Amino acid sequence: MYRDKNNIVEDSFQAFLVEGANFTKEEEYPILERWMIPEIPPKKIMPFDKALNYQGDLSDVYVCTYARDCSFERVRRNPNKYLNFFGRCGGIIGFDFSVHSDMPIVKQKSQMNDNLSLSYYFGYNGVKVIPNIRYGKDELADEFLSAIPKHTLIAIGTHGFIKEIPQKAEWYCFLEKIIKELEPKGIIVYGKLSGKIFDEFESKCSFHIYEPWIYSDRKRRNQNGN
Repeated sequence: MYRDKNNIVEDSFQAFLVEGANFTKEEEYPILERWMIPEIPPKKIMPFDKALNYQGDLSDVYVCTYARDCSFERVRRNPNKYLNFFGRCGGIIGFDFSVHSDMPIVKQKSQMNDNLSLSYYFGYNGVKVIPNIRYGKDELADEFLSAIPKHTLIAIGTHGFIKEIPQKAEWYCFLEKIIKELEPKGIIVYGKLSGKIFDEFESKCSFHIYEPWIYSDRKRRNQNGN
């Protein structure tokens, strides 16, 4: 263990991200706390890269990371730097570093841990967080979901994931699982969620659907004649 000249241990693995956290039983993922999660759905959702360069008021905007990992990798490298930025926003949707079922298991768990740890860190430091539900292989689901409080708002991103019938079947099973396990107050959906396959869930949970920013921005430009 490395100590500097002042006998202070170097935090090379960012232990500060989970200061004060409780952990899940097996993998010890940090458990998000109910008090971190807002009661009311966001008014607006904006991708991180767009929000970072936005010149207007962000106080009613929740920032999401439903984008290529490289566009928000900087936050993982230096989370302290973005505390003030996220503090100026309405809140954040929990982090979404890629977790794919064809990744090596250890990599899936690593990505899940980073998503939860960063979400916990900003929530612990006063930023409102809506948990983002993203796990890889089915056998990893229970441990991941045990880090999410029941009966709260949760979020999912669907853009680009439910175009084909097999993908819709997977999302059906995914929704069935998370609704059963978490009994959420509502599900924030960033992207399109359509088709009769999802109709039965509307009686079990409220869905709050937000169009991807690129579509909304295009509409605003067309309306303004740009």
